[in-house]
Amino acid sequence: MSDWYFWSRFSEYDNTVDSDTLLRLTQDNVISHSVQAPCTQRDVVEQIAQRAHTPIAIESVSDLLREPTFSRGRSIFGTPGKALDDIAQNYPNMHWWLTEKGLNMDVIKPLHVRLAERLAEEVGKLPPQARGYAFERFLDMTFSAFGLAPRKSFRLTGEQIDGSFQLDNITYLVEAKWQDTLVGSHDLYAFKGVIGSKAAWARGLFISYSGFSPDGLEAFERGEKPLICLTGDELRYIFAQGFDLAEVIRMKARHAAETGQIFVQIQDIFSRS
Repeated sequence: MSDWYFWSRFSEYDNTVDSDTLLRLTQDNVISHSVQAPCTQRDVVEQIAQRAHTPIAIESVSDLLREPTFSRGRSIFGTPGKALDDIAQNYPNMHWWLTEKGLNMDVIKPLHVRLAERLAEEVGKLPPQARGYAFERFLDMTFSAFGLAPRKSFRLTGEQIDGSFQLDNITYLVEAKWQDTLVGSHDLYAFKGVIGSKAAWARGLFISYSGFSPDGLEAFERGEKPLICLTGDELRYIFAQGFDLAEVIRMKARHAAETGQIFVQIQDIFSRS
């Protein structure tokens, strides 16, 4: 696992540089420098960026870092990523990230709040066809924000896959639908066929914003079931409660393995655990 998953104040959601660039500038880089007094945390951030072995451009740094002023100098040694994360932890909701223009550090809303707002305001208000594609992009961004190493939708011979991600060394293929009607057994069996044509260790996550029909679930659950299901209501609940999406998927997978049920509301799983 890469170090940025251990950085508590790195915003994967806002980061736009590729992983190679991120690692080169923040993890496979080094800073060894002393900042003279008097200085502020903003001064330290700027010196980290400028004095690192591989310098980091700066796009924007919050003025909140101008306080407090330290009467003694500050020594910085280690990787820029660790040093930046340590500074951000001194301020409520302060995070840092990189874009093509450089380093950013600022106060942002909690991730779950931003995801909930984006789902409702930027995706939910679109017309049906545009909404479907936007929902796929939103899920890819959400998987990335939770460290699930997603891959965007891709096409193979004769089939379209809405994306994939990895969790606990297991690859999950993703089917995503945002439609007014409930998903029935036909769509479930079709997705099962896609999963069955892949490696034996592949699993599936079917995300239906509107939900699944009880009859469709009952008919589908009579056979082998290499997939689990998630609804829009559950996504909103996860964001409202601040749950870790990766842990929710683990709980659903375990419940399916133990009971044979591919779909149970996550609220019910939590109430039983």
